[in-house]
Amino acid sequence: MYIANSTEATRSGSIIEYLPHSLRRYLYSVDLSEAYEIHLCPCRPLTIYYPGERLFVTSDGTLTDNPYTGIRVLPGHISEAMEIASKSSVYSVEDEIRNGYITIDGGHRIGICGSAVIKDGHIAFVKDISALNYRLAREVRGSADSIIDSIYNGGQVRNTLIISPPGAGKTTMLRDIVRQLSDYGIRVCVVDERREIAAMHSGRTDFDLGTSTTVFSGAPKTAGMLMMLRAMSPEVIVTDEIGTLSDARALMKIINSGTRVVTSIHGFNSEQVHQRRDLKNVLPYFEAFITLSKRDRVGSVEEVIIR
Repeated sequence: MYIANSTEATRSGSIIEYLPHSLRRYLYSVDLSEAYEIHLCPCRPLTIYYPGERLFVTSDGTLTDNPYTGIRVLPGHISEAMEIASKSSVYSVEDEIRNGYITIDGGHRIGICGSAVIKDGHIAFVKDISALNYRLAREVRGSADSIIDSIYNGGQVRNTLIISPPGAGKTTMLRDIVRQLSDYGIRVCVVDERREIAAMHSGRTDFDLGTSTTVFSGAPKTAGMLMMLRAMSPEVIVTDEIGTLSDARALMKIINSGTRVVTSIHGFNSEQVHQRRDLKNVLPYFEAFITLSKRDRVGSVEEVIIR
């Protein structure tokens, strides 16, 4: 079960180098190609999440569904993992930590849980780290094949909203939409506030985002979208996880300028999203609503509404 035997496992293997040294040796024979999260919490078993499964790593490098036979994470493992992720300089990634994550090579992201330090009503830092969640980024070329014609039709990109619960593959789907639109020759600008779509690291991305894509990462999406509208003259702006009134206002301004938008939102279906009062003014601007789920597999397309 889940023995490493694929090229995708080799790519995912880069995440292992960001784990504490004493835990790595148990994972070298484990296939991570279908895994989407690795969870470290002190005094609990090392946990790997696969679609529909929560598995634990044993001392002989195999997987089990019995948490009591899994190897345990120690408090020192968390400190070591933070040292590795920050390259021994936690303050160099302070801005990311205050947002709850660190982006690492391969486009992977380490989610951070701990005690918030509040200053002027905002989170200034996270200390006393109590858990780490390694979210494995992956590139699935062709994942958008079944919906790309709903988004790009007759030479025109429809303003599109991807609706998805957490962990259902919306970011992976957005990544492939970007690649395909860009390879059609459309000027695409990705505004990547959380560095999830492009996962830029040291000025580069490990993903194929097409031949006509530019990326602006790290900035708040509202400011970033408007800046790219002025600076890059994009035909399409792609961003992830809208959800605030300022996001809605920026999207309306962008669409009214003639630039198209492809974005996503957390939700279970179109009906639920349309009940959100903070987005009621922007939703009529969208022409395509695509709902994803994990029903059959991550990224399953549940519904496509074109209007």
